[in-house]
Amino acid sequence: MFYYKNNDNEIYQYKLVTDPPEAMYWSTYRLKKSHIKLQTPLDRTTTAQIKQEIFNDINETEQN
Repeated sequence: MFYYKNNDNEIYQYKLVTDPPEAMYWSTYRLKKSHIKLQTPLDRTTTAQIKQEIFNDINETEQN
C-alpha cells in the first residue's frame, strides 16, 4: 500500500500486518499503530510521524 503526503509530495510504502492476516478486513477489528510497517527506510522520528499520519488517515476514512 502507498501513502501520499501532499505537502511534501512524498510517497511512502507500507503494509498492514495483523494477526490473523484477514483481520484487516473485519469491521470490528481495532487497528493499532504497531500493525503499520513502513517499507520505505526512514529514521525513527520520521517513521513514528508517518505511522501516526497513516493511522489517523485510516481511522478517519473507516469511521464513515
